[in-house]
Amino acid sequence: MRAGYLRKNGVPYSENATVTEYFDIAPLPAGGQVLLVTTIVDDPPYLQQPFIVSSQFKKESDGSKWDPTPCTAK
Repeated sequence: MRAGYLRKNGVPYSENATVTEYFDIAPLPAGGQVLLVTTIVDDPPYLQQPFIVSSQFKKESDGSKWDPTPCTAK
C-alpha cells in the first residue's frame, strides 16, 4: 500500500501499515444469512490502537433484485 488517509480528511497511514480482513457468514434468527466483513488497520507510527471497520451485507433469498448491466467506456 502507498501512504494515504483512512478516511477523507482523516487520520493518515504509512506505507508500513498492515491491513487484515475477516469474512464471516452468520445466520439470522428469522432465517437467511449475513456476510460480515471486518477490516483492521494497524499502523503504530500514526495509530495508538488498531482502526477497525465492520460492514454487513444481507444475502437475498433469490436473485430477483440483482440486475447487472455492462460497463461502457465514455
